[in-house]
Amino acid sequence: MKITFCGAAGMVTGSCHLVEVEGLRVLLDCGFFQGAREADQMNRAPFPFDAASIDFVVLSHAHLDHAGLLPRLVREGFSGPIVSTRPTAEIARLMLADSAHLQVEDAAYRARKARRRGETAQPPLYNMDDVLRCVELFRPVEAYGRETSLRGKLSCVLHDAGHILGSACVELRTSSGNLLFSGDLGNRHRPIVRDPSAPPRADVVLVESTYGNRRHRTMEESVVELEEALRTVIPAGGNLLIPSFALERTQEVLYELFILWKSRRLPRCAIYVDSPLATSTTRVFERFADYFDDEGRRVFSVSPNPFEFPPLTYVETMEESKRLNAQPGGSVILAGSGMCNGGRIVHHLRHNLWNAASGVVFVGYQGVGTLGRMLVDGALSVRIFGEDVSVRARIWTVGGFSSHADQAGLLDWVRQAARGRLFLVHGEPDTLKAFAGALRTELGVEPEIAARGDTVAL
Repeated sequence: MKITFCGAAGMVTGSCHLVEVEGLRVLLDCGFFQGAREADQMNRAPFPFDAASIDFVVLSHAHLDHAGLLPRLVREGFSGPIVSTRPTAEIARLMLADSAHLQVEDAAYRARKARRRGETAQPPLYNMDDVLRCVELFRPVEAYGRETSLRGKLSCVLHDAGHILGSACVELRTSSGNLLFSGDLGNRHRPIVRDPSAPPRADVVLVESTYGNRRHRTMEESVVELEEALRTVIPAGGNLLIPSFALERTQEVLYELFILWKSRRLPRCAIYVDSPLATSTTRVFERFADYFDDEGRRVFSVSPNPFEFPPLTYVETMEESKRLNAQPGGSVILAGSGMCNGGRIVHHLRHNLWNAASGVVFVGYQGVGTLGRMLVDGALSVRIFGEDVSVRARIWTVGGFSSHADQAGLLDWVRQAARGRLFLVHGEPDTLKAFAGALRTELGVEPEIAARGDTVAL
């Protein structure tokens, strides 16, 4: 077996690992690099392999930092099966179509500016035709834990990662042993999705390390913080902005807002989901309730439910979105993107950050270099659409909503899974070092920190 770490090695985004085994070339994920200034350049760089030579892709889940470059892979010659769970295939179709739409729009805007300067703009990484050809290659497996033959003596098993709907840890079984890729591991005791399943023992383990240096607050503590933000902002006439990823985080926040509403703990307010992608993704959730945990299935078995209750409105058009900033305060606005590096949330931040009565609640990871990270780190002023905007709104960081396992969860998973070589991926450098130290201290395990471009023969 030979592994080449092509992304999310020494960094959080760009998940992509090439496994060569049994005469086959298998790609684990093929995701966007995000957040960093050089992300676009990295996404456009040549793949460190021939796309046409890849026999299979096994996709852990549908977040774009794991799936976002699949249409480009297809555009450059890949034509093999893409193995995933059924929810991942459904959600990836939406995420990739939205990504292509945004890229084509952005490329057209850049091209108009470039023409005025007599220059040539970069084309989109891919377009909708590439996405349509890509989604035709998905071959969903029917259930977690079921062995699927790939070719010859190579098979794979997808185990529930508990990260988002349909997320999986990928086990590759070979004639001489097995490899286990964690994908992104979920945080325990969260709404809707099940906890991560117990992993199998594996000869080679690749484990994500996003929060390998810290412990999360509990969900209960985070709901208390969310209530505090609501009670502070809404009565003061401000708007409470929640930058939220369209996939999973929006649905979980709606779940908690619904529970507060149902128990009469939600201040009188309007709740807006200002993201067509989040709206479409929410409809996919409704079709896959059998992937929910027991509590989630019970809550969604009656009406009203977390996706349809009286204060909630789904905003579709840009005109409707703009009107939100023209009306009086006292609203909760969930909008993408989750790291504030694009999308409708940026417009809402521009209209609300200067207002001391308003607030922003961050419920997810904020990558280095993003607008969200600047706000979390306490910036007093930020630049939005060429304008300096003072930050007077109150900022909350609510860690319990994280869909990633914290250090304790990661240690527990490694304790169960690792029996041979252990590689740390998907983490920032300081976090990787801290997690490696915890593994040595807590488990007596000597991990290897993967570096982008490294190839390891096993």
